[in-house]
Amino acid sequence: MSAVPHALVSPLPALAPYRLLVVNGNTTTALTGSLAAQAEIFFGDAARIHAVTAGFGPAYIASRAEAAISAHAVLELVEREAGQASAPFDACLLACFGEPGIGAVRERLGVPVVGMAEASIMTAMQRGDRYAIVTVGRRWPGMLREQIRQLGVASRCAGILALPGNALDYVSRSPESVLQVSLALDAAVEQGADVVIVAGAALAGYLPSLPRLPDVPIIDSYRAALAQVLALASLERAQRLSLIR
Repeated sequence: MSAVPHALVSPLPALAPYRLLVVNGNTTTALTGSLAAQAEIFFGDAARIHAVTAGFGPAYIASRAEAAISAHAVLELVEREAGQASAPFDACLLACFGEPGIGAVRERLGVPVVGMAEASIMTAMQRGDRYAIVTVGRRWPGMLREQIRQLGVASRCAGILALPGNALDYVSRSPESVLQVSLALDAAVEQGADVVIVAGAALAGYLPSLPRLPDVPIIDSYRAALAQVLALASLERAQRLSLIR
């Protein structure tokens, strides 16, 4: 593969909307649409969203094997989209909590690349001493423990709670799924967490659906990533403009 040639093209005017690439590493296009709509509401006029879906792999990542397949799909997709874009992207967001292929994407793309796990964990540690993660899928606790150790923040983790069932079943926000998420948040606080991350693309935008929230900060992992990708894009543009001046 060749490096993306225009990922570092000269900056846009300071007030132009940021161009952000949002990558769904799952193959469920309806989920991509939901993520794009949430991003557009979050950013308003500050950014233009180009949301894309992995061309092959799992409908929703639920294992290490599926994450490995998705990493290949994500890297291929990002290189193609960046290479074909009419103007360079200011930053990229991998809209999967497992962040498949994030190291390779950072290596190849040359602009800020944000993942949902890293962004939300760093945000959580700015809001409290011990964080917990609520997500969906029985294999995720082990996978996330590996991820947390790699980030060097295992000592701050109060626990990882896995909701039952298939993650895509939670997207509809049925009364049963809403109840499961609410109970898991309470359990996380009981385990000693003073901030809780609601993790994964399937649970993005879930908090308004809950009848109540525990009396601790609750972090939507997707919104944390949206905030961070905008901050990094802004910093990158400011640095490029200062060099030109």
